[in-house]
Amino acid sequence: MTDLALFLFTTLIDVVLLLLVIRIFSSRWVSEYNQINKAIRMMTDPLLSPLGHSSDPLRLAIVSIILAIMIEFLSGLILFGMNCIKGPGVLNLFLFSGLKILDLVLTIFFFSIILHAIITRLMPNQHSSPSDFIRQLVVPVLNPIRRHLPVPAGLDFSPFVAIVLIQSFSLHIN
Repeated sequence: MTDLALFLFTTLIDVVLLLLVIRIFSSRWVSEYNQINKAIRMMTDPLLSPLGHSSDPLRLAIVSIILAIMIEFLSGLILFGMNCIKGPGVLNLFLFSGLKILDLVLTIFFFSIILHAIITRLMPNQHSSPSDFIRQLVVPVLNPIRRHLPVPAGLDFSPFVAIVLIQSFSLHIN
């Protein structure tokens, strides 16, 4: 029974953190009329509305990051308590929580870039809510790389470079 409760608890926390982190970037880069962006806003508004309603994307991002770190911190305390393990100190747990959120951001962009590359190769002119959401989420990350890379024979290597950079940064975090 404890393993099931642990699995359900960590899954719930991971889904909430995933939605909060995606909300940070989608509120800045994705169209507010996109259906997936609307769904993410609808699911995260109950968490963010008690902390103050703001239309400023920067303030929303800061509040979302702080909330995500606090949720990760509290879940770490609960998980250490459930397993009867003496956990790290408070400062170390905050640092670990922040690094785990940063790793989640890198993981989201890693898989988003892979999905974007697959979608643009298989269906280049596809305009649906999921493909537009992924494209609008990934293009601001790929554009600075595209500006500095040549385009040999019409091939775009910016997703490959971005994935290598993300993975190397993720290895340094872990």
